Amino acid sequence: MSTRKLTEKEFQATINKPTKVEGEAEPLFDFWDYVEQIPADHFEGFDCTKGEVSNVYQMQGGKYEHVIINSEMQGVGMVIVNDISAKTVYGHFLLDLNKGQAE
Repeated sequence: MSTRKLTEKEFQATINKPTKVEGEAEPLFDFWDYVEQIPADHFEGFDCTKGEVSNVYQMQGGKYEHVIINSEMQGVGMVIVNDISAKTVYGHFLLDLNKGQAE
């Protein structure tokens, strides 16, 4: 299985008026095999191995779903971008909301 690390531009292009999925819902398809194949360096030293999902967002238009897997650091998570209609993973992006902030 191949993985696809999205550029920031590619990731941003998948965002269209996100709506948070509330409550506990079953995934549209099993994406965990994909997650296990993501190269370690794509995590940039952050640990997402607990597999805890904090938030899931569906984009307006129903093309993409973003599943955010928590890291050990607040504000950082691996986003799995799912292509809803194809029922496959489109790619992944390490979202670091702390980048550029003074410590």
